[in-house]
Amino acid sequence: MSAIVRAVLTAGVSKAIREYAAAAYPHEGCGVLIGEQSAEDSAVRVVDVTSARNLFTSRLEDRYDLDPADMLQADRDARAQGRDVVGVWHSHPDHPARPSQFDTDRAWAGWVYVIVATQSGGAGDANAFALEAEGGAFAQLQLVVEEQAARS
Repeated sequence: MSAIVRAVLTAGVSKAIREYAAAAYPHEGCGVLIGEQSAEDSAVRVVDVTSARNLFTSRLEDRYDLDPADMLQADRDARAQGRDVVGVWHSHPDHPARPSQFDTDRAWAGWVYVIVATQSGGAGDANAFALEAEGGAFAQLQLVVEEQAARS
């Protein structure tokens, strides 16, 4: 599989992530990205998203630990749709939508990480990242929000 260079979200997924992130404020929110990876254009397409419990209760304002039970349920739901878990989203309350060292240390190669900056007024910037290699640095991806095609 070629390196990921683009994360494509449907408009509905983008809206849901921003709503989940804003609702978690002033804590970090988190959840799972469901979709598929395309070797042809080095893109990950995200077509569904979940919200998950943050188990990092001692530092909710600047850390997240996605509940494994929520990850398992998201994986079951993805498989039922004929899709895969392709990454994770989380929010950064009152901080930029950029990965921290904590985020980098816990990331997996081959997954997309969407980070949303949040403030008391709601969700702000969103950016997507992927590890260049296991144990390596994050590379910023092109984040594309596509309107869903009209049904005929």
